[in-house]
Amino acid sequence: MYKLLSLILLFSSKASAYDGWSIGSINQIRIQEARMLIVQESADNPAQCSNTDYLYLTQGEQIHYKNMFSALLTAYATKAEVRLALKGCSEGGKNGYPVISQVWIQ
Repeated sequence: MYKLLSLILLFSSKASAYDGWSIGSINQIRIQEARMLIVQESADNPAQCSNTDYLYLTQGEQIHYKNMFSALLTAYATKAEVRLALKGCSEGGKNGYPVISQVWIQ
């Protein structure tokens, strides 16, 4: 029973895992119709996405998107360091920008 529970926990954590973290201050924010594009000091690209000009945040009606949007604007205005969990690329596979999936303000 213990082994089965361990396997379930292992696979469930992998399903929601992220590729890595990007840590630093936000240098620029570009807001477009359905997305926010971030330029971060020393940005990382853990998924090896094809375009590293920006980090990508979807704009949507879900509360977590609104909260991340607000947190990033606040971090930019206060020059706070942020930790961004990145997961995948905006156009799928290795195409597009690294996608922001979590925001931590330092």
